[in-house]
Amino acid sequence: MSDRGGARRGGGGPGGFFGPGRIENPRDFRRAAARLLRYFGSRIGLVVASSLLVLGSVALKTLAPALIGFAIKRYLEGSRSLPGFDREMAEILAIYCGAWVLDIVSGAMMTRLSNGIVFRLRSQVFDHVQTLSMATFDRRGIGDFISRLTNDVEMIYNALSNGFGSLLGGAFSMIGVVVAMLLLNVPLALVVIAVVPLMVLVTAAIGKRIRAAYRRNQEQLAAVTSGIEESVTAFKVVASFHREESQIAKFERINDAARRAGFDAEFASYAFTPAMSAMTSIALALVVGLAGFLALRRSAVYSIGLLTSFVLYSQRFFQPLQQISQVYNLMQSALAGAERLFEVLDTKPEVAARADAVALETVRGDVEFRNVSFGYDSGPSVLEGITFHARSGEMVAIVGPTGAGKTTLVNLLARFYDVGEGSIHVDGHDIRDLDIDGLRKKMGIVPQEPFFFAATIRENLLYGNERATHDEMVEAARMANADYFIRRLPSGYDTELSERGTNLSQGERQLLGIARAILADPRILVLDEATSSVDSLTEASIQKGLGRLMKGRTSFIIAHRLSTVRSADRLLVVHNRRIVEQGTHEELLADPGSFYARLYALQWSSAEVSEDDVAELPSKG
Repeated sequence: MSDRGGARRGGGGPGGFFGPGRIENPRDFRRAAARLLRYFGSRIGLVVASSLLVLGSVALKTLAPALIGFAIKRYLEGSRSLPGFDREMAEILAIYCGAWVLDIVSGAMMTRLSNGIVFRLRSQVFDHVQTLSMATFDRRGIGDFISRLTNDVEMIYNALSNGFGSLLGGAFSMIGVVVAMLLLNVPLALVVIAVVPLMVLVTAAIGKRIRAAYRRNQEQLAAVTSGIEESVTAFKVVASFHREESQIAKFERINDAARRAGFDAEFASYAFTPAMSAMTSIALALVVGLAGFLALRRSAVYSIGLLTSFVLYSQRFFQPLQQISQVYNLMQSALAGAERLFEVLDTKPEVAARADAVALETVRGDVEFRNVSFGYDSGPSVLEGITFHARSGEMVAIVGPTGAGKTTLVNLLARFYDVGEGSIHVDGHDIRDLDIDGLRKKMGIVPQEPFFFAATIRENLLYGNERATHDEMVEAARMANADYFIRRLPSGYDTELSERGTNLSQGERQLLGIARAILADPRILVLDEATSSVDSLTEASIQKGLGRLMKGRTSFIIAHRLSTVRSADRLLVVHNRRIVEQGTHEELLADPGSFYARLYALQWSSAEVSEDDVAELPSKG
């Protein structure tokens, strides 16, 4: 059991604190946008080509209404030539088809561009996450990183693939339509443009309400997701305490809150489209009314063809305005997501190898702690003044109450964290001067709960040493007493494990974890309660295998059950953040007043002893 006392953990279930599809503004719009635009640099050719295609499509669509008006004026109002009018309509149809083809090609290019940028960004963030220190995950929580690599990346992809093209096309279209209307007739153009300020005010007012409503909606959806995950994960606990009804009632409250928030969000968003339609209708009514009046008074200038062109241009003008206002929220949220991804990329590993780090070719396994003190994240000390020397090939057991700091001690040795004070040496080298990867390759760690990937048993075992042969893998499994149950499985070593290996018993997972460590052939071995989940008979056979494995290697065994460490060369008794006693099992028991002897006696009446249980026990040294 981990005794990471004092560590602070960050947020929650899937999606962390942020739900998918959220509407949220970046803290620094310009900086986030500028940094995201750098990712376009390597694909500038696609950006330029796609932009030119969008511009070509907009030009064709802007030209078409003028040609329609010209055709009406010339062939319906003027010469009344049906063949001429049909010829013009065929040309206009060809123009619209050409614009459609350009839209398809530019859309495909934009999809390729956005996929490439998101692929690069996701890969960079994922690669960087692998370099971060354990303390970073403690503070932020796993759910937060998952949210950034899934929800935030998805928002960026949607904005690039859908929003960027719409924003670009909308801007080009508005400029083109304004120019075309001014060239056709200035007074009518000004009538259309005059409606824009009113539309902007309405969009801002409704948009603010929509953002607030959707933010509440996404918060409630995140609560629903967390509630589902909690209920599924805690299924055994719920069933054991017969709390199904209360769990259902709790979820119904959360679900009802999400329903009401969803209704408010959808109602607010539905108000947007009618408002925009109303603004468009007002503009069209003004254009038709004024143009109709002028057509009756000055038919030579204000023809039916001109009126038709302006009606079409009015529709073309307000459509991109609506698109841009809708895309704005999407772009804002995407930039907020990009900002969070950049925040991860800017996070520096707290434990990092120095530029001149020493790469040890061979490791003897001589380990020395010199006055080591440590506390998690500037919190209270977990370890104070830890000093001991484990010689190469020695088997050292670390014992003590739950919460005493035993797991923390070996975490420091693996340099998952750096010491606060003092130093740790391997073969005479301060581990802060050593290459981290090289150090960890020489170590084998079997935690209390070994993690397994959703892959075959073979793949999970070879994770410890991908170059191992089949015979070496089988021999490692035999040493860990795992071969016998693996062969009884339907596909043997090619049996697929479910996520975390949950289709095996806890004891079987522990045996596989030991086999994987054996296959890695480490010089320094750490067993963190590695036999805590197996029965006594299985434990006896594992101990024989471990005895063969530990021969010639420096081994650290963390154990709550003191009966499992009798054969250790030395015991380190950790209590109240310090090593209070050292010696062999027999030496420590020889003194009836020793802390270890009292702890050993207390354990006969309790399966597991915590720091609270031994608060009154005397401690030496």
